[in-house]
Amino acid sequence: MDEPVDPARYVCGAGDVLELNFWGLQNSRLRVTIDLEGRAFVPKIGYLTLQGKTLAEARNAIRGSVARFYPRLSFDVALAEPRTFLVQVVAGVREPGTYAARAVDRVATVVARAGGPAPRSSRRVVEIRRRDGSTSAADLALFALTGDVKHNPYLLDGDVVRVPFEELAVTIDGAVNRPGRYELIGARDLAEVVQVAGGLAATATRQLPVSIVRRLPDDRQDQQLLPFTADGQLPSAKLQHDDAVHVPDYLELQRSVMVVGAIKGVTPPAAAGGTVPDEAASTRRLAFVEGDSVRTLLERVGGVGPLADLTGSYVLRSGKALPVDLYSLVMLRDLKVDRPVELGDTLVIPFKRRNILVQGAVFTPGSYPYNPTFGVEQYLALAGGRNRFAKSLSDVRIITPNGETRKYSRDLAIEPGSSLVVSERNFSRAEIVQIVLGTASVLVSGVAVMLAAKK
Repeated sequence: MDEPVDPARYVCGAGDVLELNFWGLQNSRLRVTIDLEGRAFVPKIGYLTLQGKTLAEARNAIRGSVARFYPRLSFDVALAEPRTFLVQVVAGVREPGTYAARAVDRVATVVARAGGPAPRSSRRVVEIRRRDGSTSAADLALFALTGDVKHNPYLLDGDVVRVPFEELAVTIDGAVNRPGRYELIGARDLAEVVQVAGGLAATATRQLPVSIVRRLPDDRQDQQLLPFTADGQLPSAKLQHDDAVHVPDYLELQRSVMVVGAIKGVTPPAAAGGTVPDEAASTRRLAFVEGDSVRTLLERVGGVGPLADLTGSYVLRSGKALPVDLYSLVMLRDLKVDRPVELGDTLVIPFKRRNILVQGAVFTPGSYPYNPTFGVEQYLALAGGRNRFAKSLSDVRIITPNGETRKYSRDLAIEPGSSLVVSERNFSRAEIVQIVLGTASVLVSGVAVMLAAKK
């Protein structure tokens, strides 16, 4: 037990063993058990209904009855043995099922008996459904971090503990006391994740901005740099699922520049056909040297990777993105497009999207892995084929990564990062047939009426 039983909160039920103590002219001790109907039998008094009463209420009820039959004895009631019952632990745990619990056990105890939360399961909004239809919630993450038992309530007979899957979780690293991945259930902003992560560490600096890296719908990554307020408070920012937050450390104030993204030797993100890159590998911090430029930074990191988006690269300076034409600089060796860098700059080289997007009138639109041997028809087959609202195959349009639109042809080569758009018709084929038949029926009826009128 993590704390003494509170008589005002402990709810009695079938199986509880109560100890009745008498003292005065004579001393005696008697144990009674609450039966399956919620009653306890006390000699000379009879049955007392205690089911659903708190321990304090049960004590007062027994004391009032005993006082009439034992007027010259002092008397009190104590909980000798708490009852054992069964609870259901379901949803996002490793071993869902039925588990034994006592009335002094808390939610975290039975969740641990069920193997603990499964990956990507919520620890902050664990739901407890009571037998009477009411619900309550447990925040096991805050309980583990703070030890406050209000986030980890007691269990009752017939409870169903449901561990849902997380809805919004972000990772945070840098100058916080507990870096890691956390689920957000409150304001879902930067302040909440810093609070759950134990607050800012003593090594945090407010002279550099907080970085938020976010995955965009087209699988690219977007980085936001948010400076602290003038009075040193965290910037206000709403977060999205799988955002990566970095709080700057004072060591980052050293004279340095950074190169982030598709550096040579870095594995591309999962969306581009590889594994998730290691953050330390995809981010290189370099000592700043007077006269540094984009070209010299690339030489110092070994160059760009094979999946670098050379046309979408930029230099991040004081929250502004300055475009850099790496295609001309790297592929054409045009030194005129080289750009000087300043202290604190970040050269961002995004990964090129390699997946093929299939959109429009198909059964399962979405993103599919690039295959150099596939043509338009193969990618449409991956998307389940054209549905009944689709126009003919000749109306399919291919949009290249450069924004060019091409018409369908059987031998057309599909470039990595292209999009296939299957146009929709206003009516399905079946609807067109019905319209034609309906129109014909009206015409025939009209002709028949005219002929009958002439007769």
